[in-house]
Amino acid sequence: MRADMYKVIVERPRRGKRDFAAADRLRRDPDGPAWLGMRAGYGGRGLNENLAPLRRYLRAQLGRPWNKVFGEICQGIDRRNTVQQHIHQHIDDFIAIHVEWRDGRLLDLTRRLGFFQEDRGLRQQLYVDPRSGLVRLNKDYTSGRRRAAERRKREQAEIDSRRRTVDEQTQLHRLDGVWFRVEIASLPETVRIDRIVNGERRRKRTAESRFDVVLRRSTSRLAESREERSKLYGSKDLYAAAKRQLSKQELKQFGLR
Repeated sequence: MRADMYKVIVERPRRGKRDFAAADRLRRDPDGPAWLGMRAGYGGRGLNENLAPLRRYLRAQLGRPWNKVFGEICQGIDRRNTVQQHIHQHIDDFIAIHVEWRDGRLLDLTRRLGFFQEDRGLRQQLYVDPRSGLVRLNKDYTSGRRRAAERRKREQAEIDSRRRTVDEQTQLHRLDGVWFRVEIASLPETVRIDRIVNGERRRKRTAESRFDVVLRRSTSRLAESREERSKLYGSKDLYAAAKRQLSKQELKQFGLR
């Protein structure tokens, strides 16, 4: 490992302030908290490590004993230094160190996010062989980008099985196994109203409700069914204004039978 590896990894400009927009809205919201700390509303800068050199170094150690590899890492990246210690925390992102064979399958025994994952199969490209202690390549490794693409593909397939978009105002929905033509519309915008409470003027958000023929109840932009509408119509700001069952000719026209 090169002697200045820690510099190569950490020497990159830090990102802009994180969560600035959300924190700024919190500070400007008239209905927000009555008291905020001095830094609230201004956000904070995030770290911006360049971890590619560490990933390449570990990838080049295939077949070597992990104890020797880790010793070299400790020589070049000092855990007593706060910045360099943070680099050590990313090693598990690239190589599974605490691994165990169980029922013919490799499991990662590392505790993540404070709990053991239900499926503890290896997610890293490399792992330490529990029998020999050597660095091995995970043949079943799938990159995060590919997993995300596969997840999006599965989600889209699930959506296509129950919803088709005809145009901006029309969607086709499969409800209880039957396809319907659904006319969608935008819910009324939220408005702020002033009211006097205990002699003080306060603002409150309100929104007109509309009856959703799919949900079979009234809803609004402030209703708890926001996530449900988002899943049904692709937007939490839409609702179903009307619906009718598709005819046999329409089912054939849209390729639904």
